[in-house]
Amino acid sequence: MTDKVLRTIEKLGVSLQGKTVCIGLSGGADSVALAFCIKQNAQHLGIKSFTAVHIHHGIRGVEADRDCEFVKNFCDKINTKLKTFYIDVPKEAVKSKESIEECARRLRYEVFDSIECDYFLTAHNLNDNIETVLLNLVRGTSISGLCGIPYVRGKYIRPLIECTRDEIEKYIENNNLNFVTDSTNLSDDYSRNKIRHNVVPLLFEMNPSFDKAFLKFGDSVKSTQDFMYASAIDLTEKARKGEYFDCNVFKDAHPSLKNEIIHLILKEKKSKNINREHILSINHIIDNGGSVDVGNNLSVTVENNKLFFGKIEKTDFFESKIKLENQIISAPFGIYEIKLLLKKDLQNLNKQYIDNLIDYDKISNGVVFRNRIDGDRFTPKNRKVTKSLKKLFNEEKIPVSSRSQMAILADENDIIWTEFFSVGDKYKATAKTEKYVEITKLGGI
Repeated sequence: MTDKVLRTIEKLGVSLQGKTVCIGLSGGADSVALAFCIKQNAQHLGIKSFTAVHIHHGIRGVEADRDCEFVKNFCDKINTKLKTFYIDVPKEAVKSKESIEECARRLRYEVFDSIECDYFLTAHNLNDNIETVLLNLVRGTSISGLCGIPYVRGKYIRPLIECTRDEIEKYIENNNLNFVTDSTNLSDDYSRNKIRHNVVPLLFEMNPSFDKAFLKFGDSVKSTQDFMYASAIDLTEKARKGEYFDCNVFKDAHPSLKNEIIHLILKEKKSKNINREHILSINHIIDNGGSVDVGNNLSVTVENNKLFFGKIEKTDFFESKIKLENQIISAPFGIYEIKLLLKKDLQNLNKQYIDNLIDYDKISNGVVFRNRIDGDRFTPKNRKVTKSLKKLFNEEKIPVSSRSQMAILADENDIIWTEFFSVGDKYKATAKTEKYVEITKLGGI
């Protein structure tokens, strides 16, 4: 295993000569093997300083405490400095609405990112990479997902990435090394474990040299991805025009290349959990104009073949119970005037104006003035189909950033009126209407 680790480091074009190096040390077999291997070869590699980093995730109670103590003793044994960090993953996962797995990974790398060093080693091995590619495939992935775990990413390098789990276990045995086992790795409650325990063994049963076949596959996919990535960077930079991207530069590119460009820009804009639906939605507005929300409070807008990205400034929810009478309403998203009008007040006014008024007598009790909430549905005047406001806004290409800043009048049954679509079909005035409601925006956002 040692020779493979040293060859991998050389293959990556990374020199550790005179560098400060850290390693993520969980206490499991992989990280213990890598830490021991690097420490044994630190002088050969020319490493200036070598430090282990252990994170207590606050998940497994006494077992996690045991891991902490083991790592401390192991580092003492191999004469290696240790930094230990405590994070409360369950508490943060509730706040962020992430799974325990997702939250733990995010917080772990936030800690790793904060540590100043030239290189940070992680103990991902070939089996981890196989599992990652299969997970990506199950979830639906692009060619970048088929590339699996990157061998190098910024300061992070993975010297074990071409070593199998069997090779690591043999190294552990040959060097009489102890390690701890995370009990969560034994349960099939997690998607990765299901693949690890059930799918990967079948692949090796079908082909005992599956690890070598996978490495060939990975090299082929990575070569294709590298070409696509370089082409995407080239077109992205040509399209970059300060605050926007010129869609004309890549609008007619091959769909795969265009998807890669969109993915590249989304990553640049710090969009999280990028998926195929986001990319397809942006492709649609590139061709047709409009605006979409891609999560993480990020909106994407295309106007006149100009692609803009911006943070969505969410307006706090506002709701006020009102009486239908002449009044001024001040809301966080604007100032509005409500007027009650009689038929005699509308003499000599054009039909278009009257068509946007509300029939007062069709409104029940419990009227509220508010902005939108998830699940709102509406039937615009002269339409017989009820749709979600979100879908209606998408059809009208209303910017995502503007949607929570539009006023709504609703009673206990329905939305009566919305700022953009005006009166709902059920509440529109007719020839029999005697009393009308007019809503006008006077100012504000």
